[in-house]
This record gives sequence, C-alpha cells and structure tokens, in this order.
Amino acid sequence: MVTYSLSEVELPRIAEKLPSAPRLLVKLGQLIANPNVQAEEVVAVLRQDPQLVSQILRMANSAAYAPAEPVGSLERALAFIGFAEVHRLVGVVAAGQLADQRMRLYPLNGAHLRKNALFVAVLMEELAKFAGERPRNCYTVGLLRTIGMMALERLAPPDSGIPPFLESGDTELDAWEQRHWGTINVEAAEKILLHWRLPHETVTAIRHHYRPAGRHNPITHLLKLAAGAAADRFNSIPGEESYWVITPENFTKAGIEPLDFTLACEKAQRKFEQLSGTVE
Repeated sequence: MVTYSLSEVELPRIAEKLPSAPRLLVKLGQLIANPNVQAEEVVAVLRQDPQLVSQILRMANSAAYAPAEPVGSLERALAFIGFAEVHRLVGVVAAGQLADQRMRLYPLNGAHLRKNALFVAVLMEELAKFAGERPRNCYTVGLLRTIGMMALERLAPPDSGIPPFLESGDTELDAWEQRHWGTINVEAAEKILLHWRLPHETVTAIRHHYRPAGRHNPITHLLKLAAGAAADRFNSIPGEESYWVITPENFTKAGIEPLDFTLACEKAQRKFEQLSGTVE
C-alpha cells in the first residue's frame, strides 16, 4: 500500500521550489548550445541568482584558474574561462546546493552526494565525446540524476509515516520508494527535467539507468557506466549498490570501448580535481 499518493501537479510545483542553480544549469546549457549566443544573454541568465554570480566569481578567482589579475565581473569571467567552463562551474554550485538540502528519509550525506554528482557529471561529459553524444547535455543529466530524491523527500509530509530508508529493511531504493510514494526517484527526475525542457532522449536516460538492459538509448548506458565508476571511487549511495553491475551490453549499447572508458575516467578525475579545487 502506498503511504503517500503523488499527484500529477506536485512534481512541477516542487521543482520550482528546489534551489535555483540546477534549473539555471539547464537553461544555460540550452543557451550556449547556440553557437551565436552572446555574452550578455549568458550574463542575463546567471544574474537571476545573485548568490550564484558571487560564487562563480569566487571560483574564477581560485587557484584552480589562477588569473593574472582579479576577475571582478561576470563578463570578465566569461572572457577568461569561457562559456563551457562557466557552465561547469554552475554545475559545481548546483551540486553544492543539492547536497545542502536537509534529507530526513534518504541516506544522503552532503559531502558524499556532492562528490558523486560532480564526478558523474564530468565523466558523462568525457564519455559523450567518445560516444558521439552532446557533452553539455550529458554533463547536466549526470549532475542532476539524483534530483528526484530531493523532490520526493520534499513531497513527503513530516507525518507521512514513511520510514527512513536505512530503517526500512529494504535493500534497494526503488523498492522502498515505490512502496511509499507510488513512484521512484528516477521517474521523478525525468518529469522534473522534462518540465525544465531538457531534451527527451537525455532525460529518459535517468529514468532507465538503474536497469538499462534491453534499452537502446546510448546515454542510458553511459549514465550507468558513469554512476558505477563514481560508486567505485566514493562508495555507492546506500540502496543503489545492486544497480552498478556492469555488463558488456552497457559498453556496446553506449557505443564505447572499455579502453576509451578507462581513458575517460582518467580525464574525468583530473577535471573533477580541478573543479573541486574551486570550492576549497
């Protein structure tokens, strides 16, 4: 029996109450996909969140980028590190905002979640280059793959009677979620990101990446490979452990060779360390 019944209008409503950086990450990725985009258009999107602007400037001035002179404006930051790198930095902020959410029901430690989300994102970006997919979309979907957990947590009233996962006796997140919400976090993430107008084929990858057998969308298999690699490095998010058994089908359907996967992991680790250095 479902503990809490989820209505169709609730996910879009709760999505608008989530921190702003994840939503702006999607907007920014769509904007800079246009090769003719102007700096002032990017600045206008970023200035919707003054705190985000401050964080980007602080990160652009960090030792990770070591500017010769202080970067004092968004315009200067865009000129100094470029649109794509600013998009990555918005992702770093988004990961931090999501990790700072109070989670009573989910077994999510903020520092662990931040590392997991950022590594999955940068690895997805690297894997996309080998697989012929769009790196920026893959970065975004990698970073936001756990956003459905935040939404379901927020949708459960304090008196819902839902037991925290670690006290539930369940071993897999989706079984626990289905029992108490009537849906699962990857379905919630799919609906939220479609509401934010991320491309359908990209968003569908989140919906199926726990159990992608028989699925033909390459991004689904790329996301399983990336999430599994992050689990190996930082330990799996509790309840996700059984999802990361990698099969030859995952490589075949992703369109990537195991050697390319290893190279992508090495590149992603370097980028992860650089981006992590912007907030230290």
